[in-house]
Amino acid sequence: MVSLDGLLSGWMVLNDLLGALREKQVFIPDLTYADLRNSKMSLEYLRSFENEIKSGEQCDVDRQLQMEMEIQIQRLRDTLMIWAEEKEGVEYRRSWEDRFTSAIRGEGEEYKPDPQVHISDIPRERDVGFFRIKLPEDIPVEVISEIAEDCMVNISLDGERHLQVSGKRECVRTAMKRLGLLFYGNNKLKQ
Repeated sequence: MVSLDGLLSGWMVLNDLLGALREKQVFIPDLTYADLRNSKMSLEYLRSFENEIKSGEQCDVDRQLQMEMEIQIQRLRDTLMIWAEEKEGVEYRRSWEDRFTSAIRGEGEEYKPDPQVHISDIPRERDVGFFRIKLPEDIPVEVISEIAEDCMVNISLDGERHLQVSGKRECVRTAMKRLGLLFYGNNKLKQ
């Protein structure tokens, strides 16, 4: 299994490739954008629980989600590589494949994920879950407050529109799914 940092580094390469393809006027379906965004949110969620997952304290659902994310990243990779080869040829695709492979192995400084930021004021009890994401500019805070109330989770804004969500694990997972639908319009997590 690829490490979570490796998956996130691979995601960064795919995000760069998506931008390069868009600049070259390659048609990118909305579903691809949604898959890429949902993958990032899920990877950040999993990274926040990485120690618990490694130690076996975290439930098997998160291990399953990590395996699903690895498959999702590989599918995105395959799709984008096909488009890259169709647009620019085999050598162009190979250069991106090499970058992707180096990134998931943790080689090279270009794609090292940022270190995890301490999430302030969130209890670290066994049944408490949390995640942190950057709130898109076009989403009003009031809408987030309603979702938090419906899902019975605590939210707080930390710094420049960084949203922290905490509460019972199942409630946090529900909130994450609803936020994914709101932010990106499509939810790839299993219900």
